[in-house]
Amino acid sequence: MRYIDINLIDACKPDNWDVNARQWLTEVRNAQDRSAEFTRLGSKWSPFKNNFINQFGDKCWYSEVPRIATDFNVDHFRPKGAVKKAKESYATRAVGGQSQKHTGYWWLAFEPKNYRYSCQYANQPRDNGGKHDYFPLQDESTRVWGQCSLTNHNVEDPILIDPCVLADVQLLSFEKSPGMAHSRYDQATDKTKYERVRTSAKCYNLNHKTVKGKRLEVITSVQQDLELLESIYGLPLASKQLMQVHLDNAEIRLIEACNRKSPFSAAAVAFVKPKKAEPWLANILARLDLSD
Repeated sequence: MRYIDINLIDACKPDNWDVNARQWLTEVRNAQDRSAEFTRLGSKWSPFKNNFINQFGDKCWYSEVPRIATDFNVDHFRPKGAVKKAKESYATRAVGGQSQKHTGYWWLAFEPKNYRYSCQYANQPRDNGGKHDYFPLQDESTRVWGQCSLTNHNVEDPILIDPCVLADVQLLSFEKSPGMAHSRYDQATDKTKYERVRTSAKCYNLNHKTVKGKRLEVITSVQQDLELLESIYGLPLASKQLMQVHLDNAEIRLIEACNRKSPFSAAAVAFVKPKKAEPWLANILARLDLSD
């Protein structure tokens, strides 16, 4: 997971979005059946897809899986239709002695900063994972129940890690067991952060066998190229010249692997970053994006 600057999302708005969005939201707010109204309106957020691809790359913001022969979704981080606080139970509250189920954050349905570009395995129910309408909080009493601006939702403390929150992205580690996404913290040092990553990894299918396998391929390639650069660096000049083509190709691969638009680039950065002070990386260091 690479950090997505939420302030860049507004630049991805389709033409006339703000005017249209206000009208659509009015129609949803006034509808007797909001779910039916969403169906009638259709997927108004789909036009964001190409703009997200151009701005951030054609990969899932949660898992970094590339889009290959499949469709991707524009996920509503705060679900628009219903809200589950656990996989088998919806968010509820007591009103007048009656249990009331959360109707979903429908008022954020057309708020671009609530959108996340997502693969189907991260967003839809798949193999015991998939985010869908799951949005648990650390403290259920802080949940927002009525229409307000996105800023006012800061009182909530989501359990799921968010690619648009830098501190959340920095919770992930890929070095403990190559190919797997883990928490940087264990239960003893910070149980809350550990549980957030564990829950998120399961929800987003970060360690699904297909995802893990492809992530490991990127890590293996990066490790091999790092070893090649290190081994060539100490060779005599004549030997280096003979290996120049291999050296150039390895450097190009490392630059591309760390490009934030590349699949699984967070894992690549995790293995390149500790080597940034090595003299054999100096030639390309300025071209490596090692930021979170």
